[in-house]
Amino acid sequence: MSQVLKLASVGQTTEDLAKQIAWYCKTLGFRLINQERIDHPSLGALVGSPGAVVERARLALGQEILELWAFEAEQESRASWQAGEAIPADSQSNDLWFQHICIVVSDLDKAFGMGANQAEQISTAPQTLPSWNQGAANIQAVKFKDPAGHALEILEFPPDKGAERWHLPNPPLFMGLDHTAIGIGDTAKSVDFYQGLLGLELVGQGINHGPEQDHMDGLADTKVVISSLRPKEQGMGIEFLDYQQPNSQRRPRQNPQATDLNEWRTTLIVEDLPGLHERLSQTNAVDSLGPLVSLPTALWEGSQGCQVRDPDGHALLLIGA
Repeated sequence: MSQVLKLASVGQTTEDLAKQIAWYCKTLGFRLINQERIDHPSLGALVGSPGAVVERARLALGQEILELWAFEAEQESRASWQAGEAIPADSQSNDLWFQHICIVVSDLDKAFGMGANQAEQISTAPQTLPSWNQGAANIQAVKFKDPAGHALEILEFPPDKGAERWHLPNPPLFMGLDHTAIGIGDTAKSVDFYQGLLGLELVGQGINHGPEQDHMDGLADTKVVISSLRPKEQGMGIEFLDYQQPNSQRRPRQNPQATDLNEWRTTLIVEDLPGLHERLSQTNAVDSLGPLVSLPTALWEGSQGCQVRDPDGHALLLIGA
């Protein structure tokens, strides 16, 4: 059976690439690895946007990679790029399009004070999760937005929580990415997709609620089922956010496109991509599935890939190992 070996990167679509690079490096400790223009025809075939040209920046934090994509439209298709959906101004943590990356830090107050405290806030203030919540007790975290409106979280693990790599001696202030969190509408369906089809392992599950979670998420009467999944190899995982409350307005993303500013994409390295693609083509558990595409290995970590959208429309790029 095919299995996800690792999460290679998480990426976002943006417009002002230089501004985003500078902000992430100055505010959150990322470093620019490389920046390149991708105009190979395989790109458009991969993401379902024919003729797409992207200026891609790859930023590293610890072992993890954040990709920033700025689409460069040809003159005749400029109108369609401008029509790409912006991140809704009233976007909330319980919307089904919601996605963020979790940045692990060694000192939350110090890290937050490096500039994230001046960004648009989701949380009312940094929060410490209560001791009754055994799975998350004493985790400190705060959520906010980058200059383009993408949601982010910085988090400090207490000594008894998190992977060993977050507790090494003399850690840097900004250490790496623990996971990307996605808004979902049905935990069972998402587990069936990510564990049953992709082979990620469900390693933890719990329910967060109470005033601390309200202040963390900028919501009222919050009750959220949180599920953590990890790939075969060590590194970043995926976290589900299934809001039971408030859930009357858990808005789906309509007709998602790669060029939308609301688009995140998670790149997964998988075993036996052709076999996985065949299984995905035979299930109704996916929102959409693109064709298998031959890729230049100089641009990707494999020579073949495809895009699939999970049951809630979140974009995944599957790259054959």
